[in-house]
Amino acid sequence: MPRLPSGAAGFIARRAARFFRGARPVPLGNLIRDARRSGGFSWSPVTGRPPARGYMVATTGRTAQFPESVLDDPDAAARAIDRYLRDNRDVFDKRRDIYLGCWIEDGKVWLEPSRNIPRRRTAIKLARETDQIAVYDVRTRGYIDTGGTGGFLEEA
Repeated sequence: MPRLPSGAAGFIARRAARFFRGARPVPLGNLIRDARRSGGFSWSPVTGRPPARGYMVATTGRTAQFPESVLDDPDAAARAIDRYLRDNRDVFDKRRDIYLGCWIEDGKVWLEPSRNIPRRRTAIKLARETDQIAVYDVRTRGYIDTGGTGGFLEEA
């Protein structure tokens, strides 16, 4: 078994391992850096990796938000991600197509499950059916507007 990191990243890795058998340690430092640099990230609690291809579509009804300052404190970020994963375990458990999605907007960090859809047309159709604002294209790292309102339903 690989050695788990210490500190906040180790805390998350140990907790995730209890929920997801065979899960890899959470690359917390990289996730926070990615969120700060590019405005967000997608990461699979099942595989321990970001998506390699496809289109990301948010799953409705499981959106949570935190103040952006949570990213300034790795321990606070670890606790927020851990709590979110625990509270939404049923969504992520054994689902290789569901990723933890994060983005930063309006001074807030948003977390939600996002489904990886291989085909563009299918992803756009699903996003429109679920009133999503956009679909994220993993390859181009761009967004495809779908005309929805987003439907942010739950505050953390």
